[in-house]
Amino acid sequence: MDDSVLVKVEKRDGWGELVLNRPERRNALTTDLVIQLHGGLDDCIADDRVAAILVRGEGGCLCAGLDLKEVVGNETQRLAFGPAWTDLHLALAGCPKPTIAVLEGAAVAAGSALALACDFLVAGRRSVLHVSEVSRGMTAPMNVAWIVAKHGRARALELVVAAGKHDGEDLFGLGMATRVADDDEVLGAARALAGQLVGHDGAAVAGSKAMIDKASAEGFAEALSRIRAEAEGPQ
Repeated sequence: MDDSVLVKVEKRDGWGELVLNRPERRNALTTDLVIQLHGGLDDCIADDRVAAILVRGEGGCLCAGLDLKEVVGNETQRLAFGPAWTDLHLALAGCPKPTIAVLEGAAVAAGSALALACDFLVAGRRSVLHVSEVSRGMTAPMNVAWIVAKHGRARALELVVAAGKHDGEDLFGLGMATRVADDDEVLGAARALAGQLVGHDGAAVAGSKAMIDKASAEGFAEALSRIRAEAEGPQ
């Protein structure tokens, strides 16, 4: 394996897969990996043949979080990680194509933020998502941002402050996982979802995502007022 390829970009029948490629470290994050992941995302966004994007980990684990040994022990990596991490999440938030996180094994701390950043989460029944920062005396700003934006304050308190481990069944019951599958069928279920999304009109998908984002940032009354004004057109 080429150690410099920290993220593999694999293109299949209408969708792309971004594969975190540090299985020996349970795909723990480094600055270089985050930069390569962002580059792979940009590549898939720019490719008209790609209609959906999967994010998964090599070796049966999505992501064990930040690799403290690599990042904290390296001043250059430590200083660069924060901006690179934020830029990646801004790109995920603005991605016009649907993104799917494949939760196999575990997603811990920063790894859970990566899973939660995607539009869809397909989880194994016994896989684990653990927003673990508080239990280690840290805060979890990226996890907080995504959970509050997508699932509200109560879910954020449950996942971030209580800081418990949640398996795929839990996540599905909480409405946070789109689909749950047997552990050996998670990738297949995610690819089936990708195939379903590929069948839709790309412009309609991008437009619908933009409308959902705008509506979720408004309130219901404001959204209806805007829709009415747009329907009536210029006076």
